[in-house]
Amino acid sequence: MTNDVSPATGADDIAFGRTYNPLGPAAKSDPEAQWTVLQDTDRVHHYVLPAADVAEFSENPLAARPTTEFWSALRYEDVMHVLTNPKQFQSKDGPGPEYMVQLVEDGVLLFADAPAHLRQRRLAAKAFTPRSVERLIPTLEKLIDELIDRVGPKGSMEVLDDLGFPLAIAAITGVMGIPDERADDFRQWGNTIVAAFGGDSSARDDGMIALGDLFAYVQTLIEAIREGTEADIHPALSDGVLAALVRAEVDGTSLVDEEILFMTMQLITAGYETTTTAIASGIYLLSSHPDQRALVEADPALYKPAVEEILRYMSPLEGLFRTTSEDIELGGCPVPHGAKIRACFAAANHDRRRFAEPGRFNIQREADELKNHLAFGHGPHACIGSALARAELRLVLEAVFRRLPGIEVDPERPPVRNTALVINGFREMHVRWDPANVRPAT
Repeated sequence: MTNDVSPATGADDIAFGRTYNPLGPAAKSDPEAQWTVLQDTDRVHHYVLPAADVAEFSENPLAARPTTEFWSALRYEDVMHVLTNPKQFQSKDGPGPEYMVQLVEDGVLLFADAPAHLRQRRLAAKAFTPRSVERLIPTLEKLIDELIDRVGPKGSMEVLDDLGFPLAIAAITGVMGIPDERADDFRQWGNTIVAAFGGDSSARDDGMIALGDLFAYVQTLIEAIREGTEADIHPALSDGVLAALVRAEVDGTSLVDEEILFMTMQLITAGYETTTTAIASGIYLLSSHPDQRALVEADPALYKPAVEEILRYMSPLEGLFRTTSEDIELGGCPVPHGAKIRACFAAANHDRRRFAEPGRFNIQREADELKNHLAFGHGPHACIGSALARAELRLVLEAVFRRLPGIEVDPERPPVRNTALVINGFREMHVRWDPANVRPAT
C-alpha cells in the first residue's frame, strides 16, 4: 500500500492499522482519534474478519454468501470517489457488510443500482417534497412539547427513549400519513427488524415475523389508496408519502406494491435510529460546549448551522457499504472485484484535509464546510429523507434548550456509546435539569 504518511507518524501509529478492529467496542470508544491516525497510515483500511464474525454474519437468513473481509475508505476524497462512482461501487448487495439476498428483482433504493435505482429515486422524490416536511412541522412541534411536558417535572430523562425514538417514529409515520394509533406498532416492527441484523437466531426469527406483519398492514393501506378509500382509514393518509409513492408516475411507469413495501421498510429501519442518534448527539454537544450553546440561545437563527455542525462532528451513520464491480485501486490501496468497501462518512467529516480543525465543534464554521459534510452521504444514493431529519433535529434543539434551561449531561450516568458498526453516537444518554425552571410550551 502506498498511502501518504505524515512526517509525524511513528511506528506505533502504523502498527495500529494492523490491530484496528472496526467491529470491536474499542473502535467506538474514541473513533475520531483512531480515524485521525488511520487517515495518515492506512487511508483505505483492510480488515479480515475472525471466523466467529464470519459465522455470525453468515447466520443471517438474508445473507447470500459469507463476508470474510472488507475495506474502509476513511479520507474525504476517497469516500467521495466511492459515492460518486456507482458503476464501480455498486449497491445491489446491500449497504451493510453482508452480501444480501435480492428480495426484489433489481433491488430497491439502498439495495439497487441504475437503471432500477434511478427510476425508483425519481418516483420516490415526488413523495419527499419540501411541502411534505412543512406540512408535518406543526405536528412535530406539538409532539416535542408533549414529550417535554411528560418529563419536565421529573428533572431528568434518557434522551433516546424519552425523546428521540418517540419523535422519530412519529415523524416517519406522520410524513407517511399512517394513523396515529399505529405508531407504536411501527416502532416495535422497526426495532425488531433492526435487531434481527447481527442478532441471535431468535432475534432473526422475530425480525422476519415483524417484517411480515409490517408488510401485511402496509399492503392494506396501499390497496385502500388504489381504491380511493384511504380517507376512511385516516384523513392524513391521502396527503402522505405513502399515497404519493402509490400515485407517483414518471415516463409512464409507477412503483409496484413490492417496491413500495420495501421502501417503507427502509424508511422505518434507516430513518428513525439515525435521527434519534443525531438528537442525542446534538443535545450532548450543545450541553458540553457552553460557548456554542450560548451562541444559539442568544440567536436562535444559529440553530440551522448548528444542526449542520452536529451532523458533521458526530455523523449518526458511521458509514455504508458498496461492492466493487471490478479490480480497483483506491487511495493507493488495491481492492479486488466483488469486495465489500465501507464509505466511512463520519471519518471523512473529520478529515483535516477538508475541514479546518475537524476535532473542534464550531457552529460558526465557513458555509462551504458546513454544507459539504457527508453525514447524509452524497451522489445518487444520498439520503432521501435528509430534509425531514434536519427539521426534526432543529425543532428538538430549539425546544429543549428553550424549555429546559440549565439542562446538562448527568455526571452520575455518563453517556454510553453505540457499538453497532454502522451507527456513530450514543445508545444511552441521560440529562438532568431543575424541574422548578421548566418553561411552558409556546
